Amino acid sequence: MTIFKGLEDIVQKDFPLGPMTTFGIGGKAQYFVRPRTEDELREIVERCAKKKLDIHTIGRGSNVLVRDEGVRGAVVQLDPKAFGRITIEEDLLRAGAAAPLPKVVAEAARQSLSGVECLVGIPGSVGGGVRMNVGGAYGDIGQTVERVKVMDAHGETFCREREDLAFGYRTSNVSARFILEAELRLLPDSIAAISKRMKKIWIAKKNSQPMSAATAGCAFKNPRGLAAGLLIDQAGLKGTAVGGAAVSHKHANFIIVRDKQQTKAADVLALIEQVRNAVKDRFDVYLELEIEIWP
Repeated sequence: MTIFKGLEDIVQKDFPLGPMTTFGIGGKAQYFVRPRTEDELREIVERCAKKKLDIHTIGRGSNVLVRDEGVRGAVVQLDPKAFGRITIEEDLLRAGAAAPLPKVVAEAARQSLSGVECLVGIPGSVGGGVRMNVGGAYGDIGQTVERVKVMDAHGETFCREREDLAFGYRTSNVSARFILEAELRLLPDSIAAISKRMKKIWIAKKNSQPMSAATAGCAFKNPRGLAAGLLIDQAGLKGTAVGGAAVSHKHANFIIVRDKQQTKAADVLALIEQVRNAVKDRFDVYLELEIEIWP
């Protein structure tokens, strides 16, 4: 690993990525890197650029499917301890990119702050959540984002302010290579009221989504004015399976892995294409992926 000489304690070669994702399947990373400081991250970026080595970023892996052949280059995961801190000052919650969204929701509630209850039941991290504006029927994270600290492909760090940020359906204009930290502006409310909303959202999701299954959340984005899950359901695809991957009976826009030991990423990919083709043939609607496929 001459490219990472001196950084051996934060770099692993041929690292299995499946366990780093909520699908629990997929190939290996050529290099898996977990920087503990911005300086280490900057050093990784500079070395990869010099050697023309591709960089991929992973948080909690809740929206990613890794192909069976794995990923060439470096897969970077910000150290959860170093980049996962959460602090609160009055109505401003500051969270590192590696902070788990469930922890953000819980900390805000404990401090009587409202605005992120919509994230209940979402297993991702702050960085990935901000980049794709994670959320659902009850709202999204973008409505609270005040400031984002990022690092670009050249190792330069800078902040994006609220007036410069734009959030849409599962998208944002935060394009820098790494999100390091986000500040969320929340609203004071009683713990009782916040807890009541959180419980309502959790019950609704538990009743309509396969919360305990190995899945990466919604597989497809909702077409404008339509619901992907409803289209898949109406195409008669609930329960359709390829190998160990299946369309959830509970919510048709969720693809679940029934047995991580026996399921290949290729099974999920084949099922995605089968669903896409069936919906296109039946409704003339092309379903755009919400999950990311690596590489």
